[in-house]
Amino acid sequence: MIAEIKHKVKSTQEDELTGNFFGNMRYLPYSRGLKKIFDAYAQSPKDEMFKRILLGLDAEEFSFRFWERSQLGLGEIDAFMEVDGAAIGIEVKLYSGLSTEDQLRQEVKMLQEFHADGSRLLLFVAPKDSVQEAYDSNYKYAREHGVHLGYLSWEDILQGLDEVITVTPFEQLIISDLKDLLVEKGFDVFRGFDVHVEVEEGKYYDFGGKYS
Repeated sequence: MIAEIKHKVKSTQEDELTGNFFGNMRYLPYSRGLKKIFDAYAQSPKDEMFKRILLGLDAEEFSFRFWERSQLGLGEIDAFMEVDGAAIGIEVKLYSGLSTEDQLRQEVKMLQEFHADGSRLLLFVAPKDSVQEAYDSNYKYAREHGVHLGYLSWEDILQGLDEVITVTPFEQLIISDLKDLLVEKGFDVFRGFDVHVEVEEGKYYDFGGKYS
C-alpha cells in the first residue's frame, strides 16, 4: 500500500517489504516499537558511537518518510526517520546485496543533505548473510563523513518483534501480521529446541515420545 501511495507503481519486492514492515511499525510509538528492535539487535561492532546514540533515543513520537529523494541528484533512500533530534536512514535489501559498490556511500551523503545538524545514523537492513560484507566495506567512510553505520538482519528483526510492547489488541494484531509476513519471506530461523519433559529418576525419554 505504501509503495502505491508513494507512486512506486512498478515496485520491487524490496519496496513492498519496506512499505509493509515500516509502514505498520509507524503505528506504534518509537519507544515501544522500533526502539525495542533497534536497541536489541542493530549492530556496529567497529563504531561504538552508533550503539551509544541509538540507546539514547527514547521518544514516543517520530517522523518517517519513505523513498526520500535527494535534491542534489544522489538518488533516494528507502526510509528516513527523525527521532529525538537524530536522523536514521534505512537502506533495505530483501534477498540481494547492494545495487552498486558505492550505494551506502551515496546514502551517507544524503543523510548529510537531509539532516545538517545532530546525530546521523545509517542502518543497513538485509538477510543475515549479506550485512557483514557491506558493513565492513563502508563503516570507515561513513564515520569519516559524520555518519554512524550499523546493520540489522531480517532474521533478527523477526526475533525482535517479540520484544515490542503492545498495549491494545490492534497493536498485537499488527505485530502478529508482521511476524507472519517475515516468516513467509523465509526469515524464520532455528532458535534451538524448546522442549521440557519431566523424567522420573532411572528413566529416560526418547524422541519417539515414550518413556523407557
